[in-house]
Amino acid sequence: MSGELMSMSISRQSLMKVYKASFRSMSDLHMYLSEKPKVNSGLFTEQHSMNGYRYFAGEPYEIALEYCLGGYEGDYGVILKMQKELEKYTSLPSVRRIHEKAMAGSHPNVPAFVAGSPKAMFRTRRAEEKKFCTVHFNLACPELTPHSAILNRGALILSMIQLMEKCGIGVNLKVFFGARCGSEVFMADIMLKNPQEPLNVKKCLYPMCAREFTRRIIYRVMESAPLENRGWFPGYGEPLAEQQMRSLLNADPDDYVIAAPIDMGIKGTDIIEDGKALFKRLELDKNISVLKKLYEGSSDEDSEEADSRF
Repeated sequence: MSGELMSMSISRQSLMKVYKASFRSMSDLHMYLSEKPKVNSGLFTEQHSMNGYRYFAGEPYEIALEYCLGGYEGDYGVILKMQKELEKYTSLPSVRRIHEKAMAGSHPNVPAFVAGSPKAMFRTRRAEEKKFCTVHFNLACPELTPHSAILNRGALILSMIQLMEKCGIGVNLKVFFGARCGSEVFMADIMLKNPQEPLNVKKCLYPMCAREFTRRIIYRVMESAPLENRGWFPGYGEPLAEQQMRSLLNADPDDYVIAAPIDMGIKGTDIIEDGKALFKRLELDKNISVLKKLYEGSSDEDSEEADSRF
């Protein structure tokens, strides 16, 4: 059953041997770990996922595992507060819609009904074809990354996705962990939402904002991988560079790869300043009108012009 819940591929890219674990959902990840996969004990003589101190790895493993089902609410109020603070300084562009005559719809076409026309309703649709993008969110952070920076990054990316959805862009959201040790690379990725799903903030909160997800859950997946280099323990490898991540993810040039907070310019002090740095780093201030309006002081006419780029 475990093989159905997780796919583990081993490949070679350049001079690197890549071990990649993929999960279709958080539920699959939970079920896989609930089956207690065999530990690569020849390499991981101790399990940091199980034995890591609370100050370093957060809640005990058993509790952390259950959080994968959406039970985590730690910092949820803080995230919402930060998002509301950000929203004070933003305004969404209007999404233009077209009203068509149809046999079924949401609004009555009274003249057509009186005239006995079968198309006696109006159907509303977007004026432009829906677009899609993929956001790859890196879970790996340097050990000394401030908790506030992790929270700000998570809140900002969740806000960014909500903004994109309101602008008619479907978002494919994946979280991933990438690390290397010598000539070996370990990758793990989990699908959080597909473009047809609306964003569920509570579902995404745990992997995107909680340290224990990486240090309890991802470490446990790594401990079951058939890694060979003995240097993986006790440090669990070092983070990948952004170009390495893009290559291993097979990311398109238009995909968004969210690196560690420090690499995104996020300091964890002020949500507005961190947002400005992040969106500039992703060049979203050039493409999303509300951010252009917020940070460049553009007019409503500029915002309407930017809308056409979607």
